[in-house]
Amino acid sequence: MPVAPVVQLQSRARAESFAPAAPKVITAFGAALQRVPPKPTALAACVGYLQESAAQLAQRQMGLRALQNLRTSLFTAPGREEEMALLWREALATACYAQVVAAAAAFDAPLLTGAGLLHRTAEVVALRALAQAEHDAGQRLVGPVMQQILDARDDETVSRITRAWSLPGELRLLVLRWREEQEQPRPQESVCLLTLAQTLATELVHAAVCTPGLVEAAREALRLPESLVQRARAASAGIEALLSQVAPVTMA
Repeated sequence: MPVAPVVQLQSRARAESFAPAAPKVITAFGAALQRVPPKPTALAACVGYLQESAAQLAQRQMGLRALQNLRTSLFTAPGREEEMALLWREALATACYAQVVAAAAAFDAPLLTGAGLLHRTAEVVALRALAQAEHDAGQRLVGPVMQQILDARDDETVSRITRAWSLPGELRLLVLRWREEQEQPRPQESVCLLTLAQTLATELVHAAVCTPGLVEAAREALRLPESLVQRARAASAGIEALLSQVAPVTMA
């Protein structure tokens, strides 16, 4: 089977700067990014099942099947399986922590859970487009690909994709708001809670390289009570067990 030519990328190159080195794949990427991926399958079912504890869900075959259906419908990128598997793992962990944090804060848990599953929509869509572009162009980019490719997308892409999916209004708004308000001095409560869930997921999924104290620093910056972190960490063992079943670590 022929091997696709490899195009090396420089460490700080932006999307436009590496176009001369790989014009075919960059052109194909732009075209692929304009396509709307199919609407995620079983999203509502996954949100429903995730209202149970992760430890309980790990024992429910129907729930595990719903999660697998969601992954198959959205979190797939042939040729980029390792990167997409990591995005899926992060999304699922964020959703699990979002449910715990929302319940502890008396917030809308299904809403925050759904946003946790979809908070990396931009990265997922961009990676799918990259994989399709590499297939169409017969080239494979190597180097710091993800950051450079993600520099080529913007929040308009997320808005366009989530609108085409006809997501419930509150869910779509939270996904968009999370991307826009993270760096603001006083983000809304929903954004604060989702950011804390995402930080907890980062600590779990990237345990080997995560900066010590990341979660505590985020909690303080977000002005959230310490009890939320305590409740979330108490659920970490069950969340990790669920990830090992439906979002296992993959190695190239």
